[in-house]
Amino acid sequence: MSERNWDLIHCLGYLYNAFAVYTDADLDPAEMKEIRSAVGEWAQDKTGNEINDALQTSFTWFKEDLPGELADDDNHPVIGTMVGIAELLKENLTEDNCRAVHNDLIRIGNADGHYDDVEKTWATELAKAMGVA
Repeated sequence: MSERNWDLIHCLGYLYNAFAVYTDADLDPAEMKEIRSAVGEWAQDKTGNEINDALQTSFTWFKEDLPGELADDDNHPVIGTMVGIAELLKENLTEDNCRAVHNDLIRIGNADGHYDDVEKTWATELAKAMGVA
């Protein structure tokens, strides 16, 4: 994570995109809309273009970390980055804000009309890393 210029918007963009893609192997348009909305709520001082640029950058980082098929492997770079972001959020946000991030994950998981066991498991694991499970 250290070689990239992370700020809150990039962290949330990466986390939300990775969660959406990793839990059901695609990024549904409804999930993309929910991700944009959720990040926008956290970045009310940013313009729409700044938010879109940060989301594009964080999605590019996610794709760089995804050198092939999705794998449920604790050593996979995407998983390590998602957990690292969750731990970073725990250190830098209040518990209430970490709960709000967890709620965002649930909203994103529900955006495509399916909130399955994989999404529930990932949301719970990330909540644990943020200290709110």
